[in-house]
Amino acid sequence: MRTSASAAELIHGKWLAFEFSPREDSCAGLMFQSGQLVRVNLAGLQAEGVMFQAAVTDAVGHIVKQTSEQPAKYLVKLLFSFRGVSEVEVSADRIHADR
Repeated sequence: MRTSASAAELIHGKWLAFEFSPREDSCAGLMFQSGQLVRVNLAGLQAEGVMFQAAVTDAVGHIVKQTSEQPAKYLVKLLFSFRGVSEVEVSADRIHADR
């Protein structure tokens, strides 16, 4: 039995090969390690009743653990508390390794 490639063959008259691994997504290569120092874009997020303003784009913290693989999400312990919030769960696309 053929998969979606056979439907593509009928439409385009060509065989298309798809090779997909679970890490080939928009967050590919964004694997973070526990304890790693990172910067987090919190703009527009709400956590524990606190709404982060647009200016909070570079909050510094440490990766605690990965909480989800698809989509990739991480629990980050912030170095500074924002109105009592010191840990946030954010998607990998909002995190970048500290310089």
